[in-house]
Amino acid sequence: MKTPVLFLAAALAVSAVQTSAATMVEDADGNGSYSMDEMAVSYPDLTAEDFAEIDTDASGEIDTQELALAIESGMLAN
Repeated sequence: MKTPVLFLAAALAVSAVQTSAATMVEDADGNGSYSMDEMAVSYPDLTAEDFAEIDTDASGEIDTQELALAIESGMLAN
């Protein structure tokens, strides 16, 4: 019984962080991810190197999971 409850709590916590992270950056073009230009509005000190490090799948865009992980790890301020 403890395992399903702990799993649900962890899933909800990750979901909350992703939602919180996503609200910090505006998705100006509405495509569900964030470009360097969109990220620079909220994080003006973000470098191209930082962006590339956060973009773990090398798609050229930051998705909500990548953004949440960057905030959790301290790469980006919350």
